[in-house]
Amino acid sequence: MSPMSRGRKSKKQKKAQKSRKRATTKVIRPAPGDGSPVRESEQLSASREPPEWFGPSIARVLGQVDAIVSAASPRELEQVTAELTGAELHRALREERTGLWFEWWFDELAGAAAEQVRAESDAGTWQAPWRLLHGLASVGSPALRGIAVQAAGDARKALSPEQLAGQPDWLGLCPDAAVTGGLWVMRDDYGTRFAVLAEYGYPGGVDPSVFLFDIDACGLITLASAGVFDSVDEAVTAWREGKGDAADGAQPEPVAGYDQLTCLVYCDIGSEFFHGNEPRPFTDNFFRANRRAHDIAVVLERQGQRWPQTRNLYQDLAIEPAVKAFSAWYARRHESEPHEEAVRWLAGDWLEGKLPGTEHAVSPHRVADLLQYMDDDWLPGEPVTIAARALLPEWVRWNGAEAGIRAGLIERSAAVAAGEPWNTDECPAFMF
Repeated sequence: MSPMSRGRKSKKQKKAQKSRKRATTKVIRPAPGDGSPVRESEQLSASREPPEWFGPSIARVLGQVDAIVSAASPRELEQVTAELTGAELHRALREERTGLWFEWWFDELAGAAAEQVRAESDAGTWQAPWRLLHGLASVGSPALRGIAVQAAGDARKALSPEQLAGQPDWLGLCPDAAVTGGLWVMRDDYGTRFAVLAEYGYPGGVDPSVFLFDIDACGLITLASAGVFDSVDEAVTAWREGKGDAADGAQPEPVAGYDQLTCLVYCDIGSEFFHGNEPRPFTDNFFRANRRAHDIAVVLERQGQRWPQTRNLYQDLAIEPAVKAFSAWYARRHESEPHEEAVRWLAGDWLEGKLPGTEHAVSPHRVADLLQYMDDDWLPGEPVTIAARALLPEWVRWNGAEAGIRAGLIERSAAVAAGEPWNTDECPAFMF
């Protein structure tokens, strides 16, 4: 029978259903030997005007003169730039419904900064936009970094040797932040929340730090938060904070290869979808997290490893093995067979879009995410829907046991499956 006759609405891809799609501009990396990035935004701008919010937003960033010129090191300038750009992305996500072309906005910001340097080179107020260009080069992905570097090169022509000589030497280090040391990964006891940590710095060992990716794989594989810390211990403490006892025992494990970084490879950083309620740690690191992921890939490529191919997590799901294994477990436990169609649909929606390696992982957040999807996509009151709701606590218990999760955590998830409220403090993230 069709899904509509047995309890579900017509099938919709979870990612499309739960997200507010934005228009996206992609910045194409330059071909080998080509020093000028080819930008799709150039084609777009040739045929349309920038969105209305671009102008006021860019003016606000360029108006933060004191914050920009007060930065006294590459790391400080990088952080100021991340926060200034993040504030504008955060504002746009909440106030704008269209025109969320963030890479195009970055391009326009770099161009406006360069133009301000040229226009104010004789007035003595060129230093803030000049330094901002270096900050943009430190947070931008490779192609966006190229845009900022090119804009700075154009602006440089308007400055005298004396003006340039008066600038701090560390400005020249900003575009070249890189992974300089160890890589680590952490996972909570539910098996659905991850941390990736990497030691960073600038040429010559200047301004060492640790960058933290906080990745939530309970539903969509999403960057929940990110940040820069003084040490691995500080980053670990920050990641554990607010996640309950499921994260207390997590320890950083050294990364030897991409098989440990599946969470980062599949993480939805800067995708074609926004939700409108992303927190500031997300928007502050929207550009920088993409850059830092690339920096990790550069280090691993030098070790002979390549960024792995990803598969479509919404197609060709291995549902039948889970259906058979759970049904056998349930029959032994209850001396009766579960509702076959309900189990099959539970398995499909449980596995769809999920991070490889988390097939059996359970968390209250993951269960709440599935319940929300069932509310959206299943027809209430239909026999298969009722059967699936009744089976869900046992489905959670079976998966948790398969994953080796401790009993207390499994029962927390099973309680949510049975209708108890989810304690969001255990998995803090913006909700979709």
